[in-house]
Amino acid sequence: MRRFGTVVFLAVFHATTLFAQGTRLDSTEVRRWREDLAFLRTEAPARHASLFHQMTAAQFDSALNSIDSRLPALSRHQVIVELQKLAALIGDGHSNVGPWRDSVIAFHTLPVSLYWFSEGIIVRAADSAHASLIGGKVVAINGMPIDSAIARVRPLISHDNEMGIRAFTPFFLAMPEILQATGIVPDVERVALTLESAGKRRTVTLVPAGLFPMLTGDADRSWIRRAGWVDARDGKQEALWLSDPLNIYWYKYLPDARTLYLQINTIQQKQADSLRRFIARAIAAADSAGADKLVLDLRLNGGGNGDFNKHILLPILKSRFDTSGHFYVITGRRTWSAAQMLVTELMKYTTAIFVGEPSASHGNHYGDSYRIVLPNSRVTFRVSTLWHQYLDSRDKRLMIEPTIKAPLSFADYAAGRDPALTAIPR
Repeated sequence: MRRFGTVVFLAVFHATTLFAQGTRLDSTEVRRWREDLAFLRTEAPARHASLFHQMTAAQFDSALNSIDSRLPALSRHQVIVELQKLAALIGDGHSNVGPWRDSVIAFHTLPVSLYWFSEGIIVRAADSAHASLIGGKVVAINGMPIDSAIARVRPLISHDNEMGIRAFTPFFLAMPEILQATGIVPDVERVALTLESAGKRRTVTLVPAGLFPMLTGDADRSWIRRAGWVDARDGKQEALWLSDPLNIYWYKYLPDARTLYLQINTIQQKQADSLRRFIARAIAAADSAGADKLVLDLRLNGGGNGDFNKHILLPILKSRFDTSGHFYVITGRRTWSAAQMLVTELMKYTTAIFVGEPSASHGNHYGDSYRIVLPNSRVTFRVSTLWHQYLDSRDKRLMIEPTIKAPLSFADYAAGRDPALTAIPR
């Protein structure tokens, strides 16, 4: 444990030093990165279930060779961005390099948090010094139109469908290292954002505000308020779906709508309250209250252990709610992995009506990441180890579209409204 802590500390210190200086790799660092690339060249094909399902072996080798040849001209953060591109080239969301969850990478953040709302990419939160920027729509970064900036970061995003692009683009646009490595800005220490609000535009220059927060785990942690920051939803009644994001599963009866609202944020089990007992208790509570509808919210659910899905699916199938118009499932851009498996089974076997946004994957997808930890840099390169087929192989849909579409607008978010829950008929 002590050795691991030392490795992480040195990696973070090294990253911070390079961040401040913008230095290229020295000869020792080049050699060590080349050893990492050689390790990856062997490990990735050995560990992935089918590494060349989208790219060819020649493309993989060419990409590695290209990184290797350019190492003397690169900085540490630029090498990591190249690894992100390589992982994305594999062509599935579970094969990735994740600066949002790998503390060794230690990328920084701008003093704003962005989200891709229905109106566009908007500042939804900021540190207290930049609270006036909240609500501003990003129209350019360093003078580059936002659509062009999105196109620059897109090759870095490992994804199964376009919802993955929408989910992670705002993260990457707030990381100065990524903005610099993709040519959007020349300087990691100064980023000019052009924002539009109330029909007026202004350009502000931002400097980094510490390290990007780690969003580890299967639940979507990106909505958790940061200490010392201001959020657009502050001072409003908390929308139900954001009221307890770290609780693995919970429910609440909504008497006005005669609805039992059930949120499952990871496909895991509480030690003292198994999924089987929890779902039985939730359905019993709904029956006792005379509920007319059961709403299952999976918007924050990024997966977990798909073996537990049966403890959710089977009780619902046996309940009185599995009839037309009485069972609704809310999905979104972070509904993924084991949660996608659950969505697919609910689509196949129940009368569920889907609401919200499409989920971030499809019934047939690669998953179950294996973590390849590069021996020198300690950066984690994940690769998928299994092919999950829940639908006919001829089904080529990349996402499951909701019957009732209810995207999130900034106006709704700032007012504490939930368009998905509101869209469910009473």
